[in-house]
Amino acid sequence: MENPEHAVARFNDGCLCSQSVLTTFAPRFGLPLDTAMRIATPFGSGIASTGEMCGAVSGALMVIGLAHGAADAEDQQAKEET
Repeated sequence: MENPEHAVARFNDGCLCSQSVLTTFAPRFGLPLDTAMRIATPFGSGIASTGEMCGAVSGALMVIGLAHGAADAEDQQAKEET
């Protein structure tokens, strides 16, 4: 399920915002949920509990990277478009 309600449900179950967003989309990319949870952990509470950029934004950027990011260092077009 990839929808805002799923991310909200994950958050209500105790996930950080970053975890809630990334785990909502993880299955689409074949990313195991436990791996997505670990990757997103340090982005919680405004990036490492600093109160900066919300983890929901960080999680969304991770999803965009999974969808469109450069898979190799020389893919300048993907880097620019992403």
